[in-house]
Amino acid sequence: MSEALVGRGIRCLLFDLGDTLWYREDQDHWEKREDAANQQAITLLRRYTDSSRLPKLDDRSLGRQLRRAFDAQIRAAIRRAPLLEPDPVQPIATILQEWGLDEIDSALCVSLFEALRVRIPNSRPLFSDTLSTLAELRRRGYLLGVITNRLWGGEAFHEDLRAIGLLDYFDHKHIAISGELGIRKPNPQIFQYALNALQASPQETAMIGDSLSADILGAQPLGIYAIWKPKPWLREWALKHAITQPGQAMIQHQLISSGAFPGEDTADTQLAEAPNSGGLPRGLYVTDDDYILARANTSRDYLEQFRNGEIRPDRVIAHLADLLEIFPEAGKP
Repeated sequence: MSEALVGRGIRCLLFDLGDTLWYREDQDHWEKREDAANQQAITLLRRYTDSSRLPKLDDRSLGRQLRRAFDAQIRAAIRRAPLLEPDPVQPIATILQEWGLDEIDSALCVSLFEALRVRIPNSRPLFSDTLSTLAELRRRGYLLGVITNRLWGGEAFHEDLRAIGLLDYFDHKHIAISGELGIRKPNPQIFQYALNALQASPQETAMIGDSLSADILGAQPLGIYAIWKPKPWLREWALKHAITQPGQAMIQHQLISSGAFPGEDTADTQLAEAPNSGGLPRGLYVTDDDYILARANTSRDYLEQFRNGEIRPDRVIAHLADLLEIFPEAGKP
């Protein structure tokens, strides 16, 4: 048992979603689903606006241009205010104005934003040990909650969680969604929201997530025990460097090949820009959370800080099922 866990009496576990409970399907399939959502948006746009004023592109190209422009504006807004979730409707209105549409209907912008949603079932497969681990943790008496940075929430999001089986383990009242609250990890307010909903204190809570910047650096200042579950393609590198950090408790595993889980989940702000690897393994990409927050404060290179021991998760795990070795029974110190 790591020193940081001794005497805590953990009874509440908070989870991130993307690359923690699920991963994103391969890029080719993801692009097809994006294109289908883009087509819905462009069909709406052509139905309710003067198509002659739109850029002279076919539907597929115009849909991709809309999504790229939307993603760029969202990333820029988060860089300006990293702890706040942007209003996703305003960027769409701005794009339409830039395309020469003068009278922008707010209801249409809301509909376009919803049309761009890529639904979760069949596009974000759960890790093989997700449901079994959650079931066992609940059987052991743990309170389970979610804190997620994502623009698309609402009824459709809860429908998707129900369809993939996650609402069997998480009450919808215990799911903190940045797009609904207007605040995003690592903002302490979104962690406090989840703690209040679960009626748990930071001292008796652990956070499990894949983002050093959002999950680990968001949880630790509040006194929440922070567990880093690196992305599959980052796992070997992360475990290697975690072992070299003094006092870091580790569970040894046979590592899954980094090619086992292609693609990346970006909390539905879609593809992150490729960062400078800074000497890290070739082909390494970080999440939108790590990437955007690093660019919001250029002095923060989170993976380098982890390698140097400046960022120290309380625990690093390879698989979700490792939690069963860490938390044998709720509330036991």
